[in-house]
Amino acid sequence: MSLEFRALRDTDYDDLAALLSEAQSAEGVPMRQVGEEIREDFESLPVDLGAHTLTAWVDGTLVGASYAYHVPSEERLECCYVFGAVRPAFRGRGVGSRLVRHGVATADRLLSSSTNSVPKHIRAVTGAGNEEAADLFAAEGMRVIRHFSVLRRSLDSLPLPRDTEGFRIVPWDASRSEEILAVKNSAFRDHWGSVPTSPEMWRVQTEGFGARPGLSFVAVGPDNGVVGFVLAHRYENDDPILGARYAWIDNVGTRAEWRGRGVASGLISNALAAFRRDGLGFAAIEVDSESPTGAHRLYESLGFAPWHRTVMWQRDVAGPDRGTEEDSR
Repeated sequence: MSLEFRALRDTDYDDLAALLSEAQSAEGVPMRQVGEEIREDFESLPVDLGAHTLTAWVDGTLVGASYAYHVPSEERLECCYVFGAVRPAFRGRGVGSRLVRHGVATADRLLSSSTNSVPKHIRAVTGAGNEEAADLFAAEGMRVIRHFSVLRRSLDSLPLPRDTEGFRIVPWDASRSEEILAVKNSAFRDHWGSVPTSPEMWRVQTEGFGARPGLSFVAVGPDNGVVGFVLAHRYENDDPILGARYAWIDNVGTRAEWRGRGVASGLISNALAAFRRDGLGFAAIEVDSESPTGAHRLYESLGFAPWHRTVMWQRDVAGPDRGTEEDSR
C-alpha cells in the first residue's frame, strides 16, 4: 500500500463527502453527505485547506482525512474542533493516528495564536461505540467531557396541540432574522459549551444547505416581540440510506424568562405538524444529555426516543490567565 498525504484541494469535496458518508454509516450513523454541503461549511468558517486539513490517498482514492474548525470567540470560551475519518478497510494501519495528530496540532496552533484570555479548548466528537477513534484522541491527551443523544420520532401520529397562553406561534419571518438571532444567543447563554453565533454563521444556518425556514417557526409575546424559535433542516440525500424522509430540528431556543410556559413544546408541536404536512416520515434532534433546561424530558414527552449517541472529547490549551469553561460561566 503506497500512501500519499497532502492537504485537501478545492476539487476534493465530493471525495471527502463519500469518505465521511462511508465512515459514518459503518459506525451505525447512516448518512450521505455531498460536496456542496462541506464546501459551504469550509468557506463559511473559514477552513484554510492548505493549513487546516490533511488527507491520505491510495492509488487516487481518498482513504482518510482530518480538518480543524476554529470558532473564534471573545466571550466565555474559544474552541477548535477536530473532525475526520478513515475508510473502514484502511483502519489499523497508522493512517488515523497521523491524521489525528495533525488535526490536534493544527487546533493547538490556532488556539495558541489567539490573544484573548478566555478558556480555550480543542474538541472532537465520536460515535459512542467508536473505540478506535476514542483510542486515537485519548493518545493525544483528550478526555471525554460530555455525552449527547440523537432522538427521533415517527410522524405517523402527532401529540395533541398544547394550549398557549400569552404567546402566539407564527411562521418563520426572514425579515426578523436579526431579532431571532438575538433571542438565540440570549437563550443559549447558559448552555454548556455555547458561544454567541455570529451574523455570518447565522446566515449559513438559516439560509444555507439544508435550511428549511418554511418548516420553522417563531413564538411572539404580547408585544409581538420574539420569545422563542425552532429552526428546521432537511437533508434529502440521507433519505435513501435511512429508508424514510427525515426532518431535523436543528435548534430550539426560548428566552430564559419565558421558560416553563410551554413555548418550546408549542414550537416543536407546530414544526412536527408542518413536517407531516410536507410528507415527511420522521423527525430527529440532537440533545445534550446533561442539559440544565430539561430538554430530554421535553422531547420524550413529545414522543421522541433514543436513536444513537455521541461523545465529546476535549483537551485544554494552556495559556496565561486562562481558566476552565466552568470558571467562565
